[in-house]
Amino acid sequence: MLLLQLLCCLLTLNTLEVSSSPLSRNSIVGGYNAKDGQWPWQVYIKMILKNMPRYIISCGGSLISERWVLTAAHCFDIPYVLDRSEMRLGAYRLKESNSHEKKIPMKRKPIIHEKYVINQTHKGYDIALVELILPVSYSHYISPVTLAEADAEDFTRGWECWATGWGNIGDNVPLPDPKTLQEVKLPIIGNALCDKVYGGIKSEMVCAGDGGKDTCQGDSGGPLVCRKRLVSWVLVGITSFGDVCGKPKFPGVYTRVSSFRRWIKKHSGV
Repeated sequence: MLLLQLLCCLLTLNTLEVSSSPLSRNSIVGGYNAKDGQWPWQVYIKMILKNMPRYIISCGGSLISERWVLTAAHCFDIPYVLDRSEMRLGAYRLKESNSHEKKIPMKRKPIIHEKYVINQTHKGYDIALVELILPVSYSHYISPVTLAEADAEDFTRGWECWATGWGNIGDNVPLPDPKTLQEVKLPIIGNALCDKVYGGIKSEMVCAGDGGKDTCQGDSGGPLVCRKRLVSWVLVGITSFGDVCGKPKFPGVYTRVSSFRRWIKKHSGV
């Protein structure tokens, strides 16, 4: 029953944008406008489908080096032929361009974790790497995020964590123009408690959020970052799936980055 609820509540289709999976999480509920340049690793992934120019697949991602973006595998579930792609780095308002923003296409097909099952996001391994066709130059507005290490703690005590993204601010409630990047502070929920809600929560996942504050329906694959005592931010999670956005006692579920450090290193060198 829960899976059916997820399928019904998290699929978003319209003539302009299509989320990439029935289980996708696509932006921020209960958040606020971020400041320009505040989250310089945030990437907006835009994909135009061949013979379907009115449809756009949009996801979030995190810049982890001058050539590589880390995102969710389910962003590429849609079985259509890709016409063109665009990685927007340094973007702030999607309806406006700025002098520091860079738009770079993918170099090749994304590298998707070999254990990921299409349209089965809740089974885990929801992680993918996208290589940029050209390296990007770093600036105040564009810079990579540090990855959580393989032996990282669970981030439940003493850590400040935030999720960022564009898109809906509630189920089927689009972010109004000019579509300013949103941010929301989220508590990390222990896996044992999260598993009581969802069932099937694996150690390679991390849960975050509470009633009224959550990621939601165009930014799957976006970052969940944490820091402790104002030390540098680390990328803890990749936005993956969940129940109705902002629903009490149903946190969002993220791919735990620390569980995939060896995989990331193998394929990107980062």
